[in-house]
Amino acid sequence: MSFFEQIINKIFPKERKNVILSNEVLKRSQQEFDSYEEWHTSNVSKEILDKIFRAYHLKKTDIKDPIPIALFESEKANGFAIANCSSLLDSDYKMLLEHFKKQILSIGYRQSGSNRKVTAEEDRVITKEFYYLKPPIQMDPPIEQRYGNISLELILYDDKPHYLKLMASVYPDRLYSEPESFSDLVETLFERGE
Repeated sequence: MSFFEQIINKIFPKERKNVILSNEVLKRSQQEFDSYEEWHTSNVSKEILDKIFRAYHLKKTDIKDPIPIALFESEKANGFAIANCSSLLDSDYKMLLEHFKKQILSIGYRQSGSNRKVTAEEDRVITKEFYYLKPPIQMDPPIEQRYGNISLELILYDDKPHYLKLMASVYPDRLYSEPESFSDLVETLFERGE
């Protein structure tokens, strides 16, 4: 490469392009369902849920924990993200994604969408597994919004978990009832349910 080309490349760097490798509805195999059930009924799941629940509450008081959690708090949306860490196995993140989904469905929510998208960047493959859940359908105002619409997202870099995120977005519209407390949803998420 000539000196002139090097200068041009520094001034006008080439755009990074993401190539979509697959984009499909997220469907779990029977083996994945069986693995989840095995995880869910084990003492390991209880220990993991207890650790994350503790880390969540410590983060609310600005105390550090070995499990890195980020909190999102605003008038219209609340949530948290669990970053990859040595306290959890890579496989635990998918189990947590499924656990949170099951817990939300158990309180009357409905799954409105799911997606698994795999893209390639120059230096890694990014996988995004996503569930979108909504409160029960109701037509007459005030519409009961419960905790709002809930999204669950697991991001993996080269099949290794990067983070797991949950967000609850509420409707500020007068047609909707006041949202329920996000802390009540957090309590439900970390129950084991049998």
